[in-house]
Amino acid sequence: MVKILIAALLASAAFEPIGIWYLAIFGFALYFRRLQRSSRPAWHSLVFGFTLNAIVLHWSGKYVGALPWILLSLLQALFYLPIGWIYKRTNSLWFAAITLLLMEQLRSSVPFGGFGWTRIGFSQVESPALPIVAIGGVITLSLITIIASLLLTRFNIKSAFLLLILFLATFLLPANPQGSGSLNLLAIQGNTPEIGLDFNSRAKAVFDLHRDATKEFATGEFDAIIWPENAIDIDPRSNPEVSADITALTQSLGAPLIAGVVQQNGGRPQNVSVMYSKAGDQVSRYIKRGLTPFGEYMPLRSLAEFVSPIAKSVIDFEPGQDQVIHNVSGYKLGPIICYEIIEDGLVRDMAVNSQALIVQTNSATFANTAESAQQLAITRIRAVEHSREILSVSTIGISAFIDSNGKVISQTPENRKAYLLGSLTMSDHRTVIDRALG
Repeated sequence: MVKILIAALLASAAFEPIGIWYLAIFGFALYFRRLQRSSRPAWHSLVFGFTLNAIVLHWSGKYVGALPWILLSLLQALFYLPIGWIYKRTNSLWFAAITLLLMEQLRSSVPFGGFGWTRIGFSQVESPALPIVAIGGVITLSLITIIASLLLTRFNIKSAFLLLILFLATFLLPANPQGSGSLNLLAIQGNTPEIGLDFNSRAKAVFDLHRDATKEFATGEFDAIIWPENAIDIDPRSNPEVSADITALTQSLGAPLIAGVVQQNGGRPQNVSVMYSKAGDQVSRYIKRGLTPFGEYMPLRSLAEFVSPIAKSVIDFEPGQDQVIHNVSGYKLGPIICYEIIEDGLVRDMAVNSQALIVQTNSATFANTAESAQQLAITRIRAVEHSREILSVSTIGISAFIDSNGKVISQTPENRKAYLLGSLTMSDHRTVIDRALG
């Protein structure tokens, strides 16, 4: 059992905030070796999966308590049971590895739309194999990592040679091409008056912070201002003061604003990315399609409320149905709202129909945890997967400009008012995976 725990600990250290990518190879190699010697491979797989997820997802319980965090980790661990079951019946690590990859894809889809946050590939943002996501998606990055782990389980001259060839081959993978044309964008990280579940207890104050930060930092030339998710949690359509402030801001700066807004539709909230023109008028609205289970809607509400009284405070949001692209100075910006970044299909849908991406997120709910750093790593991988430069902007950080090969060009610190002024290069290039599935 100690070896299984060590294996999970090593694999978890490949994820942020430690982020040593090759420790995933050692961790899964040790896990596979333990399967070979186990009389109860399904049990050891469950323990490995639970420990790995509990460590990586520790941030999920900071403000809601330990029980939801433990249940989430256990749910993720259940997808590891078939790996041990298959190994026991086939006595083949290769079949076990194939099962691992299949389960990884499955848990990205079910239940409740899936939760693929701890996919192996998402720990590999610094791996030399990163460019392979542009060919085969995140699953191929997981595949490369697992193949390396399998070779390491029987380390001899032949496997060492194959392992060397495997990683030398990754240096032959082509980088994404440079695009042409660019937009200068001003990203505002306005901070919040509170963190945790009460981050938006004073919604008008959050808006005021972003408005005032924009006035303070709006120097230099820019084509648009970008605010994060939840920057405007008071529907401007029913609040004349907020609407007037938006109009005054865009008119005085002579630039459109793309902001995260919570608007009401027949009494139900919607999480929206809204573009306001220079005159302050709404010109495009993208309503979030990939809602966060247990955060923006409550599956199994009766059970959830029994597990945690906090569930009673969750109001079900209304999901959007349509893809909407913002047009800035003739260029197409695809909005992605927070949790949507882990959903393969939604990110691809935005990427193939735009020339750059903006990720609007709110990390205040998980302030002072590894959540923001882990999301940044996932966003960097998406940039490579779709050959799109990305601006990720958060209420409290980390906000960042990311190029189409996953390099962070600039980023903000966390938990403070900050801004980024930079450019996104536009691209119409379609990666192999996008041509195949897009």
